[in-house]
Formats: sequence, C-alpha cells, structure tokens
Amino acid sequence: MDKILVHACCAHCLGKLLEGLKAEPAAYAPILFWGNPNIHPLIEWRRRLKAVKMLAERARLPLVADEEYGLVEFCRAVHGHEAAPARCARCYALRLGRAARVAREQGCGTFTSTLVTSRHQDHALIRAAGEAAGAAEGVAFLYRDWRAAEADPEQVKMLYHQQYCGCVFSESDRFRDTK
Repeated sequence: MDKILVHACCAHCLGKLLEGLKAEPAAYAPILFWGNPNIHPLIEWRRRLKAVKMLAERARLPLVADEEYGLVEFCRAVHGHEAAPARCARCYALRLGRAARVAREQGCGTFTSTLVTSRHQDHALIRAAGEAAGAAEGVAFLYRDWRAAEADPEQVKMLYHQQYCGCVFSESDRFRDTK
C-alpha cells in the first residue's frame, strides 16, 4: 500500500477526502498533515486543529502537525496581493509547498489536499500549485475533484465545522453583508 500525505485544513473536508480516497483504484495509506498558516484568528486555528486531531484519532491515522501559528508567515506571503485570486494562489503555494516537503520527508511518493473537496476554492489554482510544489520536491500531487464526496457522518459527528475558508480576508468576504 502506497503512503499518501493528506494536507488537511479542517475536519469536515478531511472526512470528505478520506471517503474519496476509498474509491481510488490504488490503495493508499494516508498520513495526515496539518500546516495552515492562513487560518485566522488564533482561536479559529485552534478549533480546526483540534477537530483534525479528533478525526485523526477516530480514523486511527497518523498526524504530522505544524503547531506554530503562522500569522506573520501568511501575511508576508500575501502582502500586496490581498484580493482573490492572487491571494489564494499565494496561499495555495505556501501550504502545498509545505505539504510536498513533508510528504517527501515522510517517504510518501504522493500528496493531496482537502482543498480539492471545497466548492469555494479555485481548483485550477490548487492543481497548478500542487503540481508545482510536487515537482519541486520530487513527489506527485494527486488531484481529484472531490467536491461531491460526502464525509462519513460518524467520523465527523460533533466536530467543529467552520463558516469560511480560514484567512482573515475570506472571513471578511463571508460576513461582509451580515448585520
């Protein structure tokens, strides 16, 4: 069974991706990776990390977690490019570059990301960033459009479910018109 590193940004998207992986013709042994300097504020970052840890435990999967809050790193990466899609492209490159490096370090020939499960993300940019990161680290990026996948309800039961992508800019976009 081939090892695959799965970059996870939240538990619910991770649940969807794990179900998608089950349908793959190749059998994969997932290693989960948390590396999300884009998620803000700090309390949101902590909620999502805790939910990913809980899902990893439920699914009995190993988790490699970068537990350094990355506010400064993310701000530097997107500075001067705060509007989507330029901001998103830089964010994808930052996170998938890190995931590709960890995949290589963990002995995984392939990596993917829960970003490919989202209806709100730019899949062309994700794929381009993943393939570029994979080429730079000598690992393959597995792109699948898993937007239609559904998480196992028992796996994600009672886990935190976020309301926006994660970055402070997407939070602003999401709640701008609310009162």
